[in-house]
Parts: sequence; structure tokens; C-alpha cells
Amino acid sequence: MEEGKMSIENTPQLRSFLQMWMMSGGMVISTVEGVVSDGRGIELPEIPGRDFKEELVKLSELISQIVSRIE
Repeated sequence: MEEGKMSIENTPQLRSFLQMWMMSGGMVISTVEGVVSDGRGIELPEIPGRDFKEELVKLSELISQIVSRIE
């Protein structure tokens, strides 16, 4: 494996992400597909110090970056 490339062998964060995704990714996708197919507007709970919409926007941006770097 090239040092200039990330892998689960040389990047603990990538290993952790992939382990979490392997355990829950299918369930997350299925759940999200169900939410999307419902079509209604979404009301998120308010929790002090958290902005769920902003967190989801950030997650979307980061996932897009990760996907674009997969070879």
C-alpha cells in the first residue's frame, strides 16, 4: 500500500469509519430510503447545543468528499 494513500492499515479514522459502516450502513441506507420515500416535510427535535440540520449538511458534504476519493 502506498504511503500517500489512505487505507485501514495506515489510517485509524478510516478503519473506525468502515467498521461503523459495516455494522450499520445497510440499516442507515434502508432507514433513509424510507424517510425519503415518505415525502413529507421533516421536523427535527430541538436539543440545546445541537443543530441536526447543520450536522446532516456537514455529513453529506463529508461523505461526498470521501466517495470522490475512493479509487
